[in-house]
Amino acid sequence: MAKVTAPLMSMSASGQFGKTMVFQKNGNVRKYVKPANPQTDDQMAVRNRLKEIQKELKLLGTVLRTQLKTGFGARWNSMIIGELMADDNAALTAYLAEFTAFQSGEKTAWAGADTVNPTVIADGGLLYSCASAVYDMALRLGVTVTLTLPAAGTATTTAGEWTDNTP
Repeated sequence: MAKVTAPLMSMSASGQFGKTMVFQKNGNVRKYVKPANPQTDDQMAVRNRLKEIQKELKLLGTVLRTQLKTGFGARWNSMIIGELMADDNAALTAYLAEFTAFQSGEKTAWAGADTVNPTVIADGGLLYSCASAVYDMALRLGVTVTLTLPAAGTATTTAGEWTDNTP
């Protein structure tokens, strides 16, 4: 239902007017389009990947979270997700390829350090990929973060820094 201030089209309006037009908050009016959600396999795969990355980012401790907000800005998490998902998941695929090359003991250490327990992305590979993206972005942008270079033997150290709440 449209919410109108003063006579229609003279002041402001927001919301849907029947099934014909939609008044947006920025003052624009557009044609009503029935929302579509086809839920294809590809679409669901992308949504699940995004959900798991977001879960990993929610584990960030206050120390690293503050550094990322300061260095990357208010949309720091969108930057990290964008880094991982850009160019048809190019960075995520590269980080997961590095993770796959680890020895089985090293993979187990990363899997044990990753408390998200993802279903779409390899267990441990998600933490490695997110931490690697943060580390690489910080280097490129000249931002100082207290995060050890994610590598085969740094699972415990990196995971501890990822979730650290102690200043």
